[in-house]
Amino acid sequence: MLIPKEVIEDIIQKSDIVSIISERVTLSKKGRNYWGLCPFHQDSNASMSVSPEKKFFKCFSCQVSGTALDFIKDFDNISFQDAIKKLSSLINYDLTKYQSNIPQQQNKDAILYKLNEEALAFFKLNLRSNEAKPAVKYLHSRDITNEDIQFFEIGYLSKTNSLVDHLLNKGFNISDIVDAGLGSYNEERNKLYDIFQDRILFPIRNENKELIGFSGRIIETGSDRPKYLNTKETKVFSKRKIAYNFSEAIKSARIKKEIIILEGYMDVISMHKNGINNTIALMGTALSQYHVNLFKTIKGTVKMFLDGDEPGIKGNIEAAQTLISSNQKVLIVNNPTNNDPDELIKQGRKAEVEQMITNATNPLEYIIYKRWNKVDPKDFNSVEEFMKEVCTFVINCNNQILYETSIDKLEKVTNLSKESIIDFYKKHTRSRTMTFTNSNQEVKEKVIEPKPKQEKENNQNFNVLSSLKAYELAGKTILFDLIKSNKNLELIKEKIREVNFPHKKFGKLISQIINSYDENINCSEVEIKEMLAKHSTPENLEEIAWYENDPLMVHKKTNVDSTKLIENSFEKLKMYSNEKKIIEINEMLKAKNLSKADRENLMNILSDRIKKREEWLSIFNDKNN
Repeated sequence: MLIPKEVIEDIIQKSDIVSIISERVTLSKKGRNYWGLCPFHQDSNASMSVSPEKKFFKCFSCQVSGTALDFIKDFDNISFQDAIKKLSSLINYDLTKYQSNIPQQQNKDAILYKLNEEALAFFKLNLRSNEAKPAVKYLHSRDITNEDIQFFEIGYLSKTNSLVDHLLNKGFNISDIVDAGLGSYNEERNKLYDIFQDRILFPIRNENKELIGFSGRIIETGSDRPKYLNTKETKVFSKRKIAYNFSEAIKSARIKKEIIILEGYMDVISMHKNGINNTIALMGTALSQYHVNLFKTIKGTVKMFLDGDEPGIKGNIEAAQTLISSNQKVLIVNNPTNNDPDELIKQGRKAEVEQMITNATNPLEYIIYKRWNKVDPKDFNSVEEFMKEVCTFVINCNNQILYETSIDKLEKVTNLSKESIIDFYKKHTRSRTMTFTNSNQEVKEKVIEPKPKQEKENNQNFNVLSSLKAYELAGKTILFDLIKSNKNLELIKEKIREVNFPHKKFGKLISQIINSYDENINCSEVEIKEMLAKHSTPENLEEIAWYENDPLMVHKKTNVDSTKLIENSFEKLKMYSNEKKIIEINEMLKAKNLSKADRENLMNILSDRIKKREEWLSIFNDKNN
């Protein structure tokens, strides 16, 4: 559905932004505007202002801003098109005349989503049939009520009702049904067969609520059939991208600033029934970079809560390693039992589960606690195996603070000297490539060395807040990285709205490159540069070329972690945005007609901004001492 820009603007102007936001966030009127806690960061000071006159909202703390359309898209975690549909529906705006404006070659993904939705409707209808009574009885035996069945859209496919026949009768073709993973075709018999026959079906949606596939469970015992059967890999369904219940959990997770990662969908259903709504399930898959990027939209803590058995412990450790190496805050829920969360709740141990979640520990303490319990301190080989596992975990996390903390922890647990532990790290990492930066200098050793506390470099502290060039360099670094590849595209898209660019033209160019990648994710460096040549001034192109070819620039080093470089660049731009905001608030405070309530709000926000400045300065000075 292609909707003209002027129509979208008309929808925004006709919407009541205060009414729309107040359905999701509590607002109170102060002066001419409305104020509330910002749902996009951990706000405790009502930093978000909503202007009914300007039809605009803005958080003066995290910088998120936009129209009612932007708010619905981000808060409800839906696509831009779905946000337009939802907003137009709220104000009874007729979009039917634009629905025929569809490209001739219909998107393959859309066909698969439509097939899955039709299949789900069929599964849900089947669950209400007489043949489904054993399935319903099984669900009730697992303490899944009719309300749960409705909320989680659970369905069933009997032995006699054929989904593939139903889909063919609906006009879908055999090729698409097979591509969707809903049927298999036997060429010799020229017949299409059902995949999920005689199974309870749990639908799996992506972060945009699009139905990507199913997980089917048998109800009989002692069967030779696989207990669980998921949709095969399709154009829209990938095992490494399963995050069951994310589209529902994100609402609660954003408010709590915390998302809990479970193993199976039964765990999610049990937790939901007991008021714990910020949970998702990996469903037996390893945590991937896709999940990391997804969790970063929460802007909070990830709590790993896999089963208490050995595979669960191993999964917790591996997931924590992935998250830490991606600079995502993570804690692990220590489950001392051999039961999963679903079993614990059914045993009447809900309070115990809640206490486990509250007492979630940092990953280093978790791995040491879990592994040291099995060590014989008198057995050299046993201690060495323990050291290898912990050191491998720390090394793979690629985190300086974690490394230095681990030395102290290991010294206390093993009674080994710090020198022996450091030496063990060195020997254990000779075959590895580990690079860390300390005071912007590359560490040449392939193992992290603790920074001597008594030694200080002669370099003077560099105050970033006084250097516009540092900010401009950060913007150029992000621009150049996008020109070279799409490796950090998702990271940049996530963080770009949080900052301002001193060189506004570069900020616009970055947005244009992002749009190019959105249109074609495989866009080459040559194509990106051709696009830039059309939209840039000769001076800008000359500046980009100079930056690209300067051999002294940090991006020229082959062993530099580009992701860390981009994250550091955004941190510098956050400092710049913070300073701009301090100046802006100071100017606003000069207004004579400012109400007392608005002045108090601005003073509180200004105080927070100044604290952030001090924190950043402290961190930066620490890095350069």
